[in-house]
Amino acid sequence: MPIARRPCLAVLVIFLGGAPLHAGWASLGSMPSPSRDGRTLAFHDAQGTVAVSVVAPEIVRVRFSPGPALGRDHSYAVVKPVFGDPGATFDVGAAQSIIRTPALRVTIRHDPFRLEFATASGESLDADDPARGIGFVGAETRVWKRLRDDEHVYGFGEKTGRLDKRGRNLGGYGFVMWNSDTYAYGDDTDPIYVSVPFFMVMRGGRAHGFFLDNTFRTSFDVGRERQDLLSFGAPAGELDYYFIDGPTPKDVVSRYTELTGRMPLPPRWALGYHQCRYSYYPESRVRFIADNFRQRRIPADVIWLDIHYEDGYNPFTWDPARFPDPPRLMKDLRAQGFRVVTIVDPHPKKQPGWWVYDTGLAADSFVKNPDGSVYEAPVWPSNAEREPRPSVFPDFTKPSAREWWGGLFKFYLDAGVAGIWNDMNEPAVFVEPAHTMALDARHDNEGQPTDEREIHNVYGMLNSRATFEGLARLRPGERPFVLTRATFAGGQRYAAVWPGDNVSDWAHLKATIPMFAGMGLSGFPFVGADIGGFAEAPTAELYTRWLQLGVFYPFMRTHTTFGTPDQEPWSYGSFHEALNRRAIEMRYELLPEVYNVMEEASRTGIPAFRPLLLEFPDDPATWELDDEFLFGPDLLVAPVLREDAGDRLVYLPAGEWYDYHRGWRFEGRRTHLVPVTLEAIPVFVRAGAFVFRQPVVQHTGEMAGQPLRVAVFPASHSEASLYEDEGQGLAYRQGSFARRRFVQRRDGGRLAIEVATMEGSWRPAPRDLVFEVRGAGEPSRVAVAGEALARFDAAGLEKAARGWTRSENGLVVVKVRDRTDAFTLTLEP
Repeated sequence: MPIARRPCLAVLVIFLGGAPLHAGWASLGSMPSPSRDGRTLAFHDAQGTVAVSVVAPEIVRVRFSPGPALGRDHSYAVVKPVFGDPGATFDVGAAQSIIRTPALRVTIRHDPFRLEFATASGESLDADDPARGIGFVGAETRVWKRLRDDEHVYGFGEKTGRLDKRGRNLGGYGFVMWNSDTYAYGDDTDPIYVSVPFFMVMRGGRAHGFFLDNTFRTSFDVGRERQDLLSFGAPAGELDYYFIDGPTPKDVVSRYTELTGRMPLPPRWALGYHQCRYSYYPESRVRFIADNFRQRRIPADVIWLDIHYEDGYNPFTWDPARFPDPPRLMKDLRAQGFRVVTIVDPHPKKQPGWWVYDTGLAADSFVKNPDGSVYEAPVWPSNAEREPRPSVFPDFTKPSAREWWGGLFKFYLDAGVAGIWNDMNEPAVFVEPAHTMALDARHDNEGQPTDEREIHNVYGMLNSRATFEGLARLRPGERPFVLTRATFAGGQRYAAVWPGDNVSDWAHLKATIPMFAGMGLSGFPFVGADIGGFAEAPTAELYTRWLQLGVFYPFMRTHTTFGTPDQEPWSYGSFHEALNRRAIEMRYELLPEVYNVMEEASRTGIPAFRPLLLEFPDDPATWELDDEFLFGPDLLVAPVLREDAGDRLVYLPAGEWYDYHRGWRFEGRRTHLVPVTLEAIPVFVRAGAFVFRQPVVQHTGEMAGQPLRVAVFPASHSEASLYEDEGQGLAYRQGSFARRRFVQRRDGGRLAIEVATMEGSWRPAPRDLVFEVRGAGEPSRVAVAGEALARFDAAGLEKAARGWTRSENGLVVVKVRDRTDAFTLTLEP
């Protein structure tokens, strides 16, 4: 058939095979046999160009452009486009081509052009819809995929709604990727602040994923238009997607984050408790907040400054009346154990004669209009009481502009600021109704100029990148801390993320569970919502319940909007102050565990905040479960999600589980009605777990030398590892850390806990090591490295250098001095 007639046949096939495409759309019809270039098969004819490339044995990339050639191979998201030799073979025939790897078989039918992904043994994982396949109209592209009734879909980053994006009764979801400033968004609001065009499909516990590497306003239909179809596409740019096989959900997440990068290990202080509002000012108010935390013995590490510290809402300024001596304030707060994070929005004022504007203009660092003039628009500086003016916007797609921006942070670091908060970077612009930058605004795009339509979704990510890289250059021995509101796939490499301006209600508290579970599956482990809600004001009970949930947010911060009542832990009376103190104390007790799990996330991409399906993919009861979650592999958290609750239903997966607070044992693979009180939310520990804890401290600077408490939960055999380092700095990258393995073996009444030699060169300060052993009978002898320990009562053990006791709640508590070499603790029956 002549090439010129192929598109006509393609449209005919669509109308005969299923629901028609929209007017003007064509579907790829017959394509000639491909050429091979290394690990890529390339198809070319008048319809366009398709390239199918093997990235790794489990990852295949598909690129399509309705033009004579593919464009520049450039990505802001992907950091590892090639994984080494994938071991692929290519069989090119007249009717079809087959790519085989040790993990996959990719079948490419030539007429009409359709792809199918299967396991190496032939089990079909994914297939193009026979009727539609890859379609295009003008510059717009889309692919339609088969969607089976028993497939579950997760991910898409920061999205509202249920965890399983098939929706209720296979009703489906439709999503748009377009970073948007959505104050007081609801459960039906889409899009919001972050765009992550990645999702995972799971069927019967077996998983694979897709990442659409396109920064335009992409859209996804998950069984919404038609129950049996999943589609995604973009209005411009290439259809450029990666198929990522598992087989487990963890495998998919690990491979996706290897492709797009992983969160750097945060400084330990960033995992403590943060206090913020819009805004703490003047300086005396900030000092009052700090003093109250310390006087009331409520632990905290960070106080945040919103835009009222600035002179006229302009970044890189201090209001001289409200904050006359920032370095002294930072020094005094640091002496109290606090660090300060300041907001820095990416919209400096157009102000000739001001060093930021002048140097940016001289360096050609700002976004342009189509005519080449500097783009200007109103944001916060236009609302200043004195000299209101429009803002200009750094062009973060230009490497020299990113370097210029990053260098500006010397202003803050020299004053003693510890971290930076990038807000308003969707970008939000006070021009309605779009509330964002003009779509024809021009960006450098790393040497290939383009407009806002292509850059909008990565503007926030590149803003946080420029900030992160600037902090790293200015303080090369420190770990930068950056928080961002807007970002894109891969943005986990630069910043923690919070989901913007939520609302003080129970629905928003509950909504953070599926949202953060989805963000974790999408590569973003360092997340946390405004505790208590930003818009409006929480009741005392809601704030307490949110704080109890926030103990298990990787990023734990209270925040509220301008003009609301006080929203500090002591703001709700003495009864709730005690409850709130205890919640924050629990966070600090668990910091060794929190740091350990976050290190795992930085190394493997597996998030701290996990949907149950990530650990239990073969359990159908977990596939749609989104009102409880796991923190790490072993702590199951079931927040209280309604007012005046006296109980809640909790599903526990296979195995035995223990109530963290009361020690009660529960059978798994069933749902339990659990009583609750205001004192705590239900938390369960998996049998066999080692949970690493410490005594309560008031800030992370007090952790050195504190006893390491190891809670050991019963199992015939289990093991875990603990990671530690100095908590700041980058020496851990050169091996300055300590990692060791803990193993328990129970045989009859005998228990042995083996502690391996510390790996790495870092060593903790001298301290006690305290084991809290559950499920052990009355031991006749307790020994360490073969040497028997004396028994004491609880008060005597507190004073003794080493020994053991049985606590009132039945734990066997063993205390020894910590050591770096291997040893075994034994409990003899």
